[in-house]
Amino acid sequence: MKSSTIILTVALLLASTVGLQAQSKIGYINSEKILREYDEAADALAKLEAESQRMEEDFYKLQQKGQELLDEYESKRFVATEAWKTQKQQEIQKIQEELQNYQMKYFGPDGEIYAKQDEYLGPVMDKINTAIQRVGIDGGYDFIIDASKGTLVFADDKHDLTNTVLYELRKSQKK
Repeated sequence: MKSSTIILTVALLLASTVGLQAQSKIGYINSEKILREYDEAADALAKLEAESQRMEEDFYKLQQKGQELLDEYESKRFVATEAWKTQKQQEIQKIQEELQNYQMKYFGPDGEIYAKQDEYLGPVMDKINTAIQRVGIDGGYDFIIDASKGTLVFADDKHDLTNTVLYELRKSQKK
């Protein structure tokens, strides 16, 4: 008797879930295509790419300078004076520090490349997100998914279960 009751309950839950899913309106976008075909986005990406290449070229030049110093040191270290070796070691150390500082300044977590990304792409992404929100609301969509990344880019707030999950977590925490 108990197993038949459980099976009936599971069947009813599944049926109600299927019914709820049938009522939801879901759409999707391809953000990569939007970024490629929306002129403002393509321009911003081109500017960002140019900045990135400039920074990488400067970094590469500094790397080359360091490699040349290291090669010179390696080729002459057996015949050079201690004073020369010490000087070259200090120069090599200085270049290595410059490389690390450059990398952090331009490509680190708070690097200039991210500031440029915000500067160039930020306003464009705001416009894209506003358009997605407008399409979602005007079209009566419950969810819009980004097909290129598999992420949710729009959801009707009535489907947000965050507070319910937090409530459950807090409820179980009190026990």
